[in-house]
Amino acid sequence: MNYEDFVCCIQTKMKEKLGNEVQVELHRIVKNNSVVLDGLSICEKGKGVAPTIYLNEFYEKYQEGVTIPEILEYMESVYDRNRLEEPFLTDFYMDYEKVKDHLACKLISRERNRELLTQVPYVPFLDLAVVCYYRLENQEMGNGSILVFESHREKWGVSREELLWTARQNTLRILPPSFIDLNEILGLGETVLKEQGNTLGERKDPEKEEKIPMYILTNQENYLGAVNMIYDSVLEDAGRKLQSDFWLLPSSIHECILVPASVSMTKEELEAMVHHVNENEVMKEEYLSDSVYFYQRILHKLERK
Repeated sequence: MNYEDFVCCIQTKMKEKLGNEVQVELHRIVKNNSVVLDGLSICEKGKGVAPTIYLNEFYEKYQEGVTIPEILEYMESVYDRNRLEEPFLTDFYMDYEKVKDHLACKLISRERNRELLTQVPYVPFLDLAVVCYYRLENQEMGNGSILVFESHREKWGVSREELLWTARQNTLRILPPSFIDLNEILGLGETVLKEQGNTLGERKDPEKEEKIPMYILTNQENYLGAVNMIYDSVLEDAGRKLQSDFWLLPSSIHECILVPASVSMTKEELEAMVHHVNENEVMKEEYLSDSVYFYQRILHKLERK
């Protein structure tokens, strides 16, 4: 069964399982970095929010030998776990006064989101873009986010400048920054070069391996924490803790890795490390950049190298 037939089959059979009181609709959803996913939204009458189940990964499981009945049973269990017992009203989202304190910023790739950026308010930042989202906190639904589009901004009647300034101010309050010694947590310092040996070339000799001091810059939830690189106050504080200028390596939209300038690695080696991680470890929709950046404490300047 090809992918299109699989999607049609799953949608039809889910409708049969859940009955006429539930609408099962197929949507093609464009995620961050232009990643396109097919999702089934399952909506009960009288409820404003519909759980969405993405089908792309299920097709991979089907190709690996998981049967259609097994997939349907699992999807029904996902729906049962995520369905709302009470109606969730979305009218509040039309009122800027009710949403403005919950707006925050995140960083995304400018290159990989060209089409999306024609539809959302944003500010260029180096080779990236700062966009804003509504941070949803609900006891039943859990935490989530709603990307703010130009259509939302126009309905709210606020300028791009006010919208993005408000989101920027809120972010540090909603998701305070976190600065973590990566080597202490994971014990990676002595093995990073060994693992990256094929990438870093001349550093394959274990006798020449060195412990690389690395620090994670994120937030207390490790969620969209790479945005901390837009705040000079955060970078200034990181430089004070390191007592050094530093390299900033984008690990994903959720975090960055800081490496003191004293480390004897070239820009090319650092770029190779970032590229290797992006290719092998980072989900496509969580990719941020292959660039490396450098922060100078005295100048309070972050630049792309």
